[in-house]
Amino acid sequence: MEARYEALRRAAEEVAAVDAHAHNLVELASAFPFLRCFSEAEGDALALAPHSLSFKRSLRDIAALYNCEASLEKVEEFRTAEGLKSISSKCFEAANISAILIDDGITFDKMLDLESHKALSPLIGRVLRIERLAETIINDESFSGSSWTLDSFTESYVAKLKSVSTQIVALKSIAAYRSGLEINPNVSKTDAEDGLRKELTGPRPFRITNKNLIDYLFTCSLEIAVSANLPVQIHTGFGDKDLDLRKCNPLHLRAVLEDKRFSKCQIVLLHASYPFSKEASYLASVYSQVYLDFGLAIPKLSVHGMTSSLKELLELAPIKKVMFSTDGYAFPETYYLGAKKARDVVYNVLAAACEDGDLSIQEAIEAVDDIFRRNALHLYKLNVTNGSINNETTIAGGGVSSTSVEEDVLFVRIIWSDASGQNRCRVVPAGRFYEVTRNKGVGLTFAVMGMTSFCDGPADGTNLTGVGEIRLVPDMPTLLRLPWSSREEMVMADMQIRPGEAWEYCPRNALRKVTKVLLDEFNVTMKAGFENEFFLRRKLVSDGVEQWVPYDNTNYCSTSAFDGASSILQEVYSSLKTSDIVVEQA
Repeated sequence: MEARYEALRRAAEEVAAVDAHAHNLVELASAFPFLRCFSEAEGDALALAPHSLSFKRSLRDIAALYNCEASLEKVEEFRTAEGLKSISSKCFEAANISAILIDDGITFDKMLDLESHKALSPLIGRVLRIERLAETIINDESFSGSSWTLDSFTESYVAKLKSVSTQIVALKSIAAYRSGLEINPNVSKTDAEDGLRKELTGPRPFRITNKNLIDYLFTCSLEIAVSANLPVQIHTGFGDKDLDLRKCNPLHLRAVLEDKRFSKCQIVLLHASYPFSKEASYLASVYSQVYLDFGLAIPKLSVHGMTSSLKELLELAPIKKVMFSTDGYAFPETYYLGAKKARDVVYNVLAAACEDGDLSIQEAIEAVDDIFRRNALHLYKLNVTNGSINNETTIAGGGVSSTSVEEDVLFVRIIWSDASGQNRCRVVPAGRFYEVTRNKGVGLTFAVMGMTSFCDGPADGTNLTGVGEIRLVPDMPTLLRLPWSSREEMVMADMQIRPGEAWEYCPRNALRKVTKVLLDEFNVTMKAGFENEFFLRRKLVSDGVEQWVPYDNTNYCSTSAFDGASSILQEVYSSLKTSDIVVEQA
């Protein structure tokens, strides 16, 4: 079996991985105990961690990397003697990680800042923990607790979140730790206000745990995530004893996932949702906005546990939605262990899928690249080449920016519909789009909305000329990969005369106005559908003459005609489905 899957093994071992979820390192002198490298336990429970399967395996892996005796004492002696810089270099070189997305909302003793991590990976992106941001605001010493109202808190929170939205790659919520995942997306302002008052009666520093306030905060954050096109990572499943595992099943998120306001909000369920991996797989299979990340489950579980958990994730979930992370924290060794075991487990699971007939070897090799690299690059809008960054990167702009261009996406089409009903586009290289255009748009002359369907010039009487310019600003929640051109994306755009102000001829804004009038004045919600009719023809060459003739000559709705064209129609349907276009019948 090993020889047959040598190419798959090599792909898993050599891919430069994108670590989509991790945390800050600490100095060697930190009071955070090294034993926590191996376990989520604390106190007396932590003392028994060395008797777990994952501890024994992980300790041997670290000792082999350091070429020292496989004992906790000898490993710690090596760490002290070598220093943080040396052991970090060993761990990250062995891990082969090309990018790290760091949630810096957790607090460790003597924790390193984000800037310090740039020496470890070519690309460092920040993930913003929403509960930590909220607590930072209400703990501001310049305000007394009694001075906060829900409106003033919301105003400060939203303003702060929007101000940093272009400097981060994702949001993160630990609602599971505070009040559980059964979020009420329609929590009333009265209940949220009452929750805020209750929080402010406690001692400083305030730690938000009130469910109504957590739900309100979560909902506000999702609304901003949608507008800023930011993914939202959510802690699900196991962790330390601060959480109630019964409330961490991702199935509790149903109300959020069913809420149409958030249907385009990309939600990442972290930690394989263990022990609810099957439930997470189901959600990713039926909700287009749900993605999965298996960090922490790998490497904290036994080999059997890691393998079973990943298999369960892949039972229903599309491979394009499953992502690697180390959930590394505090110690460089956690990054190394997460990457090492993930490569082993992914290889074994995909090889088994080939043996079972679920995948071909080539499909499994493609899956390796998707899981370790490509899915995260696309979801978090990272601009990299060949899985790494060739040039200097910054934590700024539209997420993480660089002067390099993403390997997978070359161009982004910015789409508008003109007054004649034609879809037109401007095309921007992906690197330029994610660094500049996604926020600032591109310029267009006024004349574009006066053009006819038969002439590239404004129609008489439109008074729209080549003098004057509007901005074509991407509506990021509409961004999608083109099913028929895999290295291109497209995004709808709004026409603005100045930042935030719609141009009077913008068709999308006109539609918004009409739908609002219908709803406000007549309580009517407008929905649109369409019926596409087309002809299928095939090429026929007779006596050297090429003709295009009807695909078939059968009667209306003939089943034999559908049999003949089914392969084409299946491809059409798959492309439409990939674009989130619902097909009711054919």
